[in-house]
Amino acid sequence: MRRHLAAVLAATLLLAGCARTDPGTPTADSAAMPDDFGGTIEYANGSVAPPYHYEWVLRITEDTAELTWRPGYDKGGPSWRESAPIGREQRERLYERLREAGALDPSPAEDEGMVGGSTGSVELVAGGRTYDPGTLGLSRESQDILDEVSAAAEDLLPGDVWSSMRDKQEAWGEENPD
Repeated sequence: MRRHLAAVLAATLLLAGCARTDPGTPTADSAAMPDDFGGTIEYANGSVAPPYHYEWVLRITEDTAELTWRPGYDKGGPSWRESAPIGREQRERLYERLREAGALDPSPAEDEGMVGGSTGSVELVAGGRTYDPGTLGLSRESQDILDEVSAAAEDLLPGDVWSSMRDKQEAWGEENPD
């Protein structure tokens, strides 16, 4: 009986220790979206031939989502921009999805040597704090976060905005096959 009681006490202490949060570590304190929520999501589709490579940046403000798309690898090359108005409900849903994905949590596992896949980053402001989990896509854990973040970003903007960018990417790729 004493062993059982000791085991239960040890397990309780262990769980209590795991539940502690370092006060200096930014975490999402609440499921409710703070009024100042906004930020930037960056995404690059990975190491592929230049006509198929693209990168996009989505900036979210209180009432606008602005998407900038750049084809190929040339940072000085063309880029396209479209914006769409967004309402509080859309921002709340995005906040919820980013929070659930782990974008407001401390940095995930460091580089595990994953190469060639999609990469990206997220920098968010919520409740007067800045959240930046670092470069995503370099570990399995951060790739999962990036997949969820990019899906949430795609759901924020109307489908025709994404279709327009993909059409421009395809036309650019046909004009620049190398």
